[in-house]
Amino acid sequence: MAKHGRRNIRLFLIAISCFISVVGIGQRSGKPNVLLISVDDMRDWVGFLKGYGGTVYTPGIDMLAAEATGFTNAHTAATVCCPSRASLFLGKRPSTTGIYNNDHWWKPAYPDELPMPQYFKNNGYYVAGAGKNFHDPPGNNPPCSWDEYQEMVFDSPWNYAKWSVEQYAIRYGFRGPIVQDPDFMPLNGMLPINSPMDWGVIPGLEEKNYGDVAAVNYARDFFDKDHDKPFFLSVGIFRPHLPWYVPQKYFDLYPLEEIVLPPVRENDLEDLPEEGKKMTRASYFNRLKKEGKWKEAVRAYLASISFADKRVGDIYEALKKSKYADNTIIVFWSDHGYHLGEKEHWQKSTLWETSTRIPFIMKVPGITKPGKTCEQPVDLANVYPTLLSLCGFQQKNDLDGHDMSPLLRNPEEKWNWPAITEMGQGKVAVRTRDWRYIRYSDSTEEFYDRRKDPNEWNNLAKEKKYASKINEHRKWVPIKFAQPVRGKDAYFFDPASYSWLIKETKEYIDGKK
Repeated sequence: MAKHGRRNIRLFLIAISCFISVVGIGQRSGKPNVLLISVDDMRDWVGFLKGYGGTVYTPGIDMLAAEATGFTNAHTAATVCCPSRASLFLGKRPSTTGIYNNDHWWKPAYPDELPMPQYFKNNGYYVAGAGKNFHDPPGNNPPCSWDEYQEMVFDSPWNYAKWSVEQYAIRYGFRGPIVQDPDFMPLNGMLPINSPMDWGVIPGLEEKNYGDVAAVNYARDFFDKDHDKPFFLSVGIFRPHLPWYVPQKYFDLYPLEEIVLPPVRENDLEDLPEEGKKMTRASYFNRLKKEGKWKEAVRAYLASISFADKRVGDIYEALKKSKYADNTIIVFWSDHGYHLGEKEHWQKSTLWETSTRIPFIMKVPGITKPGKTCEQPVDLANVYPTLLSLCGFQQKNDLDGHDMSPLLRNPEEKWNWPAITEMGQGKVAVRTRDWRYIRYSDSTEEFYDRRKDPNEWNNLAKEKKYASKINEHRKWVPIKFAQPVRGKDAYFFDPASYSWLIKETKEYIDGKK
């Protein structure tokens, strides 16, 4: 009997050893690994969301969705890069932090704030990142948040891949002269040059040398290593952010004659309050139409989506081939949506569905089931508390979001919260399962029945029969909106020391602590 007992113990130990070797050394701690994959400016034009009226090629994202839980009613917490990303990584909404715009730097405003990567780092995880996670440097990606980090490099005619952070600062006017555009610009033929709104194929730039490919290579190398701690890895893909520069083969996926333009309605803005009308930027859209470039621009955006999708698929495939595949939580997200003519608007920065709805997928080993979708409204402020829950950490009591893990176990689970999106101080959208409510800083409103009006063409805010339903949504609007934090004009940023000089007081804040 004793012999059999020893034999069983030996077999058990062998089995445990094999299990550890398969799932990776990081699992010895009992904590799962975490992989965040983000894309920039990607609206709901991916296969599993069916947001595009034609065919969009997103096999990588769709593969992940088929093996995970895809959220079909997911929204950003803010419809511009910096506050959206700050909301995810800080777990706090713009109305709490005062981070409303891209020039609001969170670290000098909140030097003691504990963003998600740093929380995991302080609690035993090895934390690494590559590409765009927080908003673009300089100033928003402090070294104290990471054990190692590969900064973002741009795919552009200026050959950013050879630039330092300090040179990037020069290009964007933080110091020194502005670097001139190269002679072959604009690639889209539209003069005068508006370089951020350009698109085309950069002469001589091979796909393997694109910055987003470098981020994928970083992730692939990371998965090939042995890690003696559980890891938190966040990889940010820059596309489909403009300018839409991608290799020709991605343009070739979308013949111009097959491009489906977004649905628009003449005089769509007539039933909007003035604050709503002010959110639209029609000048560039009107110019595209006048010059016959609308379809070309939509094609370039689709090509950039497919370029980004290839990167997402490559990262996911690399993880699946690694020993960490069975013990890694995956979160895929976009920072906000993007208008391509809807509401007479171009780009982001509105409170309508086109700007707020995002691709959002989670895969949690042992919890999520392949191919499930969740229709409950969620937003990016929920990611921080959800990951704390899934990784067995005590919740931080200062977060604005809510733990979504019940929805991962059962996508039809009762869910008591809407998705909340902000755009500037006092402007907020509340998205429930079937309705969208918008309130502006002057208290004017919009209200849409998403079931009957998916394009949000009919503002119901003044119809009395919806008064009680509108009132149900008003209660979710934040009671207070923090004053905007000081932006880049209040600081001088030194990329060499990663510190900020507060111009008024001459006091330095060290971003490395």
